[in-house]
Amino acid sequence: MAHIWGLPIVGEGSLIGGMVEIAVIAFVGYMGYHAVRIALDRRIEKEAPQDDGEGSGEAEFGAGESRLATLLPLFRNFLLITIATMTAMIVLAELGVNIGPIFAGAGVVGLAIGFGAQTLVRDIFSGAFFLIDDAFRKGEYIDIGTVKGTVEKISIRSMQLRHHRGPLNTVPFGEIKFVQNFSRDWAIMKLAFRVTYDTDPEHVRKVIKKLGQELQEHPDYGPLFLQPLKSQGVLAMEDSAMIVRVKFMTRPGDQFTLRKAVYGGIRDAFAREGIKFAHRQVSVRVTQDGGDEAEPLSEAAVKQVAGAAARIAEDEEAARQAAGGANKPG
Repeated sequence: MAHIWGLPIVGEGSLIGGMVEIAVIAFVGYMGYHAVRIALDRRIEKEAPQDDGEGSGEAEFGAGESRLATLLPLFRNFLLITIATMTAMIVLAELGVNIGPIFAGAGVVGLAIGFGAQTLVRDIFSGAFFLIDDAFRKGEYIDIGTVKGTVEKISIRSMQLRHHRGPLNTVPFGEIKFVQNFSRDWAIMKLAFRVTYDTDPEHVRKVIKKLGQELQEHPDYGPLFLQPLKSQGVLAMEDSAMIVRVKFMTRPGDQFTLRKAVYGGIRDAFAREGIKFAHRQVSVRVTQDGGDEAEPLSEAAVKQVAGAAARIAEDEEAARQAAGGANKPG
């Protein structure tokens, strides 16, 4: 067949020599492709944060991956596409194909896409500027107004956010107007407590200060504090309680671990110091027709009133269930 077409089989410019060159080029491109992919994948694994398996259940607010770990997957994809394209162009040139018109046609197609897909171009450029500004990274918990969640994947034109309840949302970069990042630098946790009116606020302040010192000396909790536990005094006064608030600063994601420790420590410290938590109460005064206050209800009367209220609630619940059953399609 080669003799019929007039192609030399051996020698310079022969068919076999050309096929060998093409095979060598394809092999070098293949090896370069996988060498770059493996090297970058290993680097990405090193940059990924280590999970110790002891999450608090709200670890999505924790610090994300490094900026390098966020940008490397995009750089890897770009580099692999470049290697594959260059290898294909060289192989086509070895086969005798004039690749000049191919580049010219690619330019025209790119210009047409630029005019016809302005939304796509906007998404790509918006994403590039967001990444340059380091507005978010993979693994960080962000709120963009319409949706919030942990950044799971970043592509050229969009990113995927995993909501803490499970749904996965894909958001084009061009649709993002602002970004609120919950996983950067530090976080402040504020906790409020209700105490009775006979409580001395100064006593509460001293108890909180002592608890903060104890938590900072704790081998597990101490290193997590950026600022110690502090009392902010009486925040508000309600009908049945004074509202006392405390705060502390820590790294994003650690506030939930420390919150559990603070709750437990305050409960034990208040019980030890005789500080009582206030409970919500509702006082009902019953008057007679003349305006005089009625006699207190006896225990038997209280039980009768409670029983009647319980029966009314049961009847209302049964009526709602019956109405719901009637509205269901057969």
